[in-house]
Amino acid sequence: MIENSAEKKLLLLVKYAMPLVTILVSFIFTLFMIFNNIEEFKKDSKDLKDDYIKNQKVLMKSEVKRVYDRILKNQTNVRATIKKNIKNRINESYEIAMNIYKEHKNKKTNNQIIKLIGDSLRGVKFNENRGYYYIFDLKGNCILYPPNRELENNNYLNYKDPNGFKIIKESIKIAKTKKEGYLEFQWKKPKKNKFSTKLSYIKAIDELGIYIGTGEYIKDFEDSIKKKTIENLQNLRYGLNNFVFLVDYKGTYLSHLKNDYVGLNRIDLQDKNGTYITKKIIDTAKSGDGFISYISTIMPETNKPAQKTTYVKGFNKWEIAIASGFYNKKIEEQIVLKERSLNKRNSEYILKILFISIIITIFLFGISLYVSYYLEKYFLKYRKKIFEEIEKNKKKDLILAHQTKMVAMGEMIENIAHQWRQPLSVITTSASGMQLSKEMGILSDENQKESLDIIILNANHLSQTIDDFRNFLSTKHDAKTFEFQVVYDKTLKLISSKLKSNEIQIDTNIEDIKIKAYENELIQVLMNLFNNSLDAFKIKKIKNKKINFNVFKKSKNVIIEFSDNAGGIDEELITRIFEPYFTTKHKFNGTGIGLYMSQQIINKQFNGEIKVKNIKKEESIVGVMFTIKLPIN
Repeated sequence: MIENSAEKKLLLLVKYAMPLVTILVSFIFTLFMIFNNIEEFKKDSKDLKDDYIKNQKVLMKSEVKRVYDRILKNQTNVRATIKKNIKNRINESYEIAMNIYKEHKNKKTNNQIIKLIGDSLRGVKFNENRGYYYIFDLKGNCILYPPNRELENNNYLNYKDPNGFKIIKESIKIAKTKKEGYLEFQWKKPKKNKFSTKLSYIKAIDELGIYIGTGEYIKDFEDSIKKKTIENLQNLRYGLNNFVFLVDYKGTYLSHLKNDYVGLNRIDLQDKNGTYITKKIIDTAKSGDGFISYISTIMPETNKPAQKTTYVKGFNKWEIAIASGFYNKKIEEQIVLKERSLNKRNSEYILKILFISIIITIFLFGISLYVSYYLEKYFLKYRKKIFEEIEKNKKKDLILAHQTKMVAMGEMIENIAHQWRQPLSVITTSASGMQLSKEMGILSDENQKESLDIIILNANHLSQTIDDFRNFLSTKHDAKTFEFQVVYDKTLKLISSKLKSNEIQIDTNIEDIKIKAYENELIQVLMNLFNNSLDAFKIKKIKNKKINFNVFKKSKNVIIEFSDNAGGIDEELITRIFEPYFTTKHKFNGTGIGLYMSQQIINKQFNGEIKVKNIKKEESIVGVMFTIKLPIN
């Protein structure tokens, strides 16, 4: 049979066009992925630097706050600590006095017993020799006052402190009514001739008509607490060579990594730019808190001046600046190392993309050659039948219709590359996220397994997409029994990251139903529905995103209802959404092939049907519902 020129061109087109288009699409797609990855690398590098510095500032601020809280706690507890301390001391002296009383009450007079008690308590000192015991009787006579014995045996019933407070009279009142209690008053410090606020505790001994007291100057005790607190904070480090240091408002360093600086006044310390470092720290502390920058005198790793960023917080009650900082050069070195690692990972990733692309291209090239051969073979077969039975219009129309279907299938296969974009994006995101999490030290086994599962499932989905198209041309299908819950779970794994990132709420109600059919094809259909909803949420910028997924048995059919609140579809377009290559989302790279293939799968491979309708509320379209009906064998 002689072939004309047009037929030869058509055969050549069928035979070679598909493989060439496959190679071209794969090449373009690979270039897109590589250039897109390069842009992502640039963004990741910038984000890495910003995040690293931000994290260092957060860590530094957290450590300073921790020291501040510790100092605040100690300062706030001064009065409570004094009260507890002096009360314990009085209870100890009371036990001593009562033991002496019980031992001598039948042998000596009360005055003799009081003298024995005074002699036993006179030499007792505590609280760094600031603390002592004093004794008064209930008439106001001083019996024991170790700091100045000349005051003993005198009456001070009407003695007042500088504020007019009658100390002895109020003490006697407490001793008679409450038996024990606290007083706060102004008292002259021994040897200093200066009044200061004192907190005292007294306890009555009714048997002898006296009371024992002791006290503590609040300022002295707070100074003692302050000293101990600062000593405990010496050489406080965190991380690698990071430390918190303290400076009082006069410029004296109270704690520092370099012990040579402790006790040294550096109020006039300047960096090479003329910045008064210590003054700047103190001014920032007085105003509350904040970050400052200057050239430090020495960087520990290099023993040379270096740019430093410091966080300062003031504790004004003790007039102390609490500070910690990091050296910018050190941070930059860490960032360079991270960028090198990121660059290495990016290079490896590009090689992986090239390798995967080559493998997929070879695979598709083989498939396209097979399909081309298949189409060529059947084209010649139908051509022969046309010439043999040209008079039979019915057979001619049947052959032409079948031929048209084969050509349409060839065009569909050219669009396979469009179906890869989303699975490859999920693989890229999962692999990149897992690698970055590992480098940052936050990769858990659970996250790693989840990412690997997603990668494997999407890689299988890429291969399965080819099989789906090829199976569509073939009459041979392998059906198996599966549960709808399993199909739903597998579908959700493929798009779980997108659902989470878009904060989509999914309400499901899946009955325990099994069916013998084509599991992967049904997963492909569900994937298309979920992806359409995701795109619609983005296009219409829906805030509270919801998807409802219900599976139930009705009569001899399984009903799948899939609905969302993404705003629905224009009534003029809803009747066309199952047409091939028709799409409502051109600006979002829609291909129009998804719903068409879904309908073909449901109709031809499941002998079912799929319908769509808008969901309305008060005459407004709020969403869309797809209803799939599958017969149960």
